[in-house]
Amino acid sequence: MTQTLRYWINEEEIVRHFPAADAEVMPGVRWGEPWTLFTPAYWLSQFWMNDLDKVQHSPYQARGTLAEEVVFCLLGGFGITAELATAAFEACCERGLIQTMESNPEVWSAVLLRPLSLNGKTQHYRYPNQKARFLGAAMGFLQENPLEKVSGLALRDSLLKIQGIGPKTAGWITRNYSDSDEVAILDIHIVRAGVLCGFFSSDERVEKNYFAMETRFLKFSEALGVRPSVLDCLIWDQMRSLGGVALNALRDKQLCKTNNQTKLTQPERRQTQLLFKGF
Repeated sequence: MTQTLRYWINEEEIVRHFPAADAEVMPGVRWGEPWTLFTPAYWLSQFWMNDLDKVQHSPYQARGTLAEEVVFCLLGGFGITAELATAAFEACCERGLIQTMESNPEVWSAVLLRPLSLNGKTQHYRYPNQKARFLGAAMGFLQENPLEKVSGLALRDSLLKIQGIGPKTAGWITRNYSDSDEVAILDIHIVRAGVLCGFFSSDERVEKNYFAMETRFLKFSEALGVRPSVLDCLIWDQMRSLGGVALNALRDKQLCKTNNQTKLTQPERRQTQLLFKGF
């Protein structure tokens, strides 16, 4: 028994079929229904309805240099919105720090300490001195180790040697710069989606289980028959815009779990807190 999805793109009716809702897309993960938020069938339906099965590249494929991508991704991350990271990146570009591959952290710090204009308001970049150290080290590393022609896992593994760059940031740079499907960017939005979908457990932690979780996301993408580098962009965009809805769904899921066991373990309690707060 299959499920049928009908939708329209440019006035053309398109009919697609899914396996039954109770069928497994991968061990322990059921397809669910395409009209039910956060199920595998839902994500695949969104992929199709956004015509993403026809795109040749990730929506966030970089158009600039590797140094630019390293700086942009280092400026993002925990506690920093995409908008604030972009404003900081533009300020660094205007001062020529990326073009010259400035390796002196004090020069980066001087720029990042200045107030930034964002949506008509003045904001300050978070962790300016720490990020300045990382940016200086990264530029020095790239000067000594040219990586422009490296891609995929080889690029990700090389980037992990840079101070301040962990698996998520290295994967982010690699995905954007080389349009790679060999890595995954497991930020809070992807992890939340994985917990809701069922291919991640709520007690897993990216700090300890990153590469095992990455492999599972790649297998999930393969099971759906889609490119991981495109799927994670779709999930990131939707989970970010559906923030409150996603958090409520996580609370409901966690409530069901706690009702079926007497007490959460300490790691489970900490991971639950992280899922709601963000990494």
